[in-house]
Amino acid sequence: MAKEITRRDLGKAALATGAIAAVAGSKAGAADGLERRQLGKTGIEVSVFGIGTGSLGAPEVTQEEVNRVIDRAVDLGVNYLDTAPIYRQAERRLGPALQGKRDKFVLVTKVEATSKQDAIWQVQESLQKMQTDYLDLVHIHNVGRTDRFPSLDILLGADGALEGLMELKEQGIVRHVGMTCHLRPKRALTLLSTGKIEAVMCAANYVDVHTYDFEGTVFAAAREQGIGIVAMKVLGGVEGTGAKLSGKEHYEKAVRYALGIPGLSVAIMGVKNVAELDQAVATVKAYEPFDRSEQMQLTELGAGMAKDWGELRGPVV
Repeated sequence: MAKEITRRDLGKAALATGAIAAVAGSKAGAADGLERRQLGKTGIEVSVFGIGTGSLGAPEVTQEEVNRVIDRAVDLGVNYLDTAPIYRQAERRLGPALQGKRDKFVLVTKVEATSKQDAIWQVQESLQKMQTDYLDLVHIHNVGRTDRFPSLDILLGADGALEGLMELKEQGIVRHVGMTCHLRPKRALTLLSTGKIEAVMCAANYVDVHTYDFEGTVFAAAREQGIGIVAMKVLGGVEGTGAKLSGKEHYEKAVRYALGIPGLSVAIMGVKNVAELDQAVATVKAYEPFDRSEQMQLTELGAGMAKDWGELRGPVV
């Protein structure tokens, strides 16, 4: 009997056959610099690689090192900075580092509030820390968490956080509104259905796809709506057991996988110094799509690793 083809199978097939289409044409205008892509329908052009600033907030990282990373990012053509209030000192360190360079970057942060007023307060605090008067994109952070957002009805209601971000957008303080999701993909689909989300960032790597499959669900829906697609946890992230794809065996494969996601706007990777930034940019610039044989091998590798990782980021449903 023929095997039933599921939506997940279709999602994975799209990754296997659509990687070339995902980047065709977009490299043409990049010359020798870092490729730029459109962030959905926002009108913003973003570097295909973006800096995740979680590591820059760590106690052992100095302000001077953050300054060097930001200066080097300008030189390399990296214009996307992803941060959050919970990234320890990251927002506070970005403030001084961005002085005189704010217009060089698409600056992105997050809120973890349920109510409108708390979301507005969190944005105001982030503005103060980063010494800026506007943010290019603000995400509702990890909508899959039921402890943080027990009721999506409240989050999306008249007094909810989404409405607070929409008010800030009307004022020009927040230019665009998005969301992130690490687990429970169906919850992200609920937010996409509002028509108010302009960018979505989800965990996406060749291991997690076998467990959460944001690629075949949330990203597929985002493509249909012209919503900007941002990949995070590209190198596996640090949640749960701390499983990562940063070692020599996995690093290049992980980057190539992310860049081949159909419709991808930007892939986020954390760096804590200039050396790590240089490595990331060099790997991104050397990108080549997987051929069919490589894709089959990667699928087999990822499926095996997924059995060990399990629900690393939390429940799927």
